[in-house]
Amino acid sequence: MLLNKMKYRKDLTSQEHKIVDYILDHPPAVFQMTANELAKKTYTSSSTVVRLCNKLGTKGFPDFQLQLALEYKEAGPAKEWRQASIQGGTSSAESFDLVPLIYEEALVETRKRLSVEQLQDIVKLLKKAGSIEIYGVDLNYYIAQQACTKWNEVGWHASAYNSVNLHLLTNTQKSANVVSFVISHTGTNRAIIDIAKTLKSFNRTVIAISGSTDNELTKISDKTIQSYYNQDVLHLTKMFNIITTQYIFDTLYVASIEE
Repeated sequence: MLLNKMKYRKDLTSQEHKIVDYILDHPPAVFQMTANELAKKTYTSSSTVVRLCNKLGTKGFPDFQLQLALEYKEAGPAKEWRQASIQGGTSSAESFDLVPLIYEEALVETRKRLSVEQLQDIVKLLKKAGSIEIYGVDLNYYIAQQACTKWNEVGWHASAYNSVNLHLLTNTQKSANVVSFVISHTGTNRAIIDIAKTLKSFNRTVIAISGSTDNELTKISDKTIQSYYNQDVLHLTKMFNIITTQYIFDTLYVASIEE
């Protein structure tokens, strides 16, 4: 989608960012402008505007305007739905059509937060590991079980836990290289924080999955994968948490089993 390309593309110049920022803040106005007029508004040049359009996959500024107008028209109901969701005014019929937008938001926002280099480092750790552990409580425990099932089906050793097994930790301390994931989107879940501390005391490699990179859990952990944590629509927070966590583990799974 053109709007998402503008929001999340990372190879734009500072001049192109100025244009993108203006477009995202004033979409209707851009529909009526020429490339030269947009350049004047953003203190850039018409050639920079055209170069940006080409970089975003369109065939010049007129084609860019047309695609932007079509997407903006489609995005209108989504914005109205999000506001209605916050106020509790979404009908069941609207929800059937707009649930895919929840998935899109969760996936796009999670991808935006992921570092390819960091994920590659984690995948290397997984390939060298004797086993994988995933710790989560409540709903996250069931997500951990699903993730482990995928690795187990291809012959890897992966286990899900909702508490620490001290006997197991003691027996495997010297015999295996274990990578341990701990899940808390707030980073403040006391049970998960205590689990992470215990794991660190047994020299485990601890990787946090959390909605922030700066909280008590991430400070304990060796590495952090940032999830998408959205509290704007409270009754959908758990749904966002499920999608973002599954996406992270599916990404790690696919990357780790590749030769």
